[in-house]
Amino acid sequence: MPGLIDIPQGTDIIEVRKRISKFLSNARNSAKPDKCILCGKMRTSFCNSHSVPQLALRNIAVNGKVLLASALMGIEDVIDIEDGVKGSGTFHFICNDCDNSFFQDYENEQNLKLPPTDKMLAEIAVKNLLLQLSKRAEEKELYRELQEEFHAYTNLENLEIIKKLDVRDYTEELQFHKNIADKNITGGYQVLYWSVLPYKIPIAMQSAIALSKDLDGNEVNNIFDMSEKIKMQFMHLAILPLKNESVVLAFYHKKDKLYRKLRHQINSSSEQKILQFLNYIIFAYTENYFISKTIQSTIESNDKLLKLGQENSGFPRMGLLGPDNLFGIGYQPIGIDEIPNFLSSTYAVK
Repeated sequence: MPGLIDIPQGTDIIEVRKRISKFLSNARNSAKPDKCILCGKMRTSFCNSHSVPQLALRNIAVNGKVLLASALMGIEDVIDIEDGVKGSGTFHFICNDCDNSFFQDYENEQNLKLPPTDKMLAEIAVKNLLLQLSKRAEEKELYRELQEEFHAYTNLENLEIIKKLDVRDYTEELQFHKNIADKNITGGYQVLYWSVLPYKIPIAMQSAIALSKDLDGNEVNNIFDMSEKIKMQFMHLAILPLKNESVVLAFYHKKDKLYRKLRHQINSSSEQKILQFLNYIIFAYTENYFISKTIQSTIESNDKLLKLGQENSGFPRMGLLGPDNLFGIGYQPIGIDEIPNFLSSTYAVK
């Protein structure tokens, strides 16, 4: 299956990798804030924060390494598809003090085996939103670099407006959930699904998700409405492999009423159907997932999964439509039941 980047024959791959690495590094350094997003104190350096707890990454690592989402995109020639636990899914947006103290409740294997408290759920939501803010800041800087170097965009202003709206929504959400954690407010969250499965899932992930379709294909968020008055509503998903078990957790805050119908659907569905749906969400909506190399051959040989890993809102090749893919005409988005369900015991890490 073709990847996202078509490299002409004879291209110096090493030089391409160097340039991409330079752009990404510059964008990441430029995107660092002046102060910690959580405590508000001015800082000159920031923690190497993990978007997924290291305890979960270590449990699926093979020789200390995990596969990245890029493993599904056909870009292994120019971007690494694996990394060590220490460097996987990191961002630099908060100080060491906050990173070491704020997330203590949920980044604890014994606590994860118990029904989640509101404080734990708030901590997970804050971590997810910090990652999204970090990514948007890096994207903004990367766009500017590419524009200066290649004049890559004819509508850079429109892209920046979209990112600005994203940042507005993520910032408001982050402060909302941070307030719950700080004040230990209870009764606000609705758990869609929580289970401690008796086997080790080969995927670790966490993400805030603006879901567009529910279990029955009904619209949840209208993700194509870019008007300023529209605010996305988020659910949060966490798949955390432990030493011999796995925590699967999906939740939202009750203020986000768009998820009510999904809650009723999940309550009337079998566990197999729920896990299959959540498994699909991982690849259809997120990039912040990490894969055990024990299932590398399964992933690399499954064309449906590779296509889904490159979809963006149901369009192929991350939405980068053009004459080479007929502008997406005739493309059929991958369905929930067309990919392996890695949340089932079939693919458990032994």
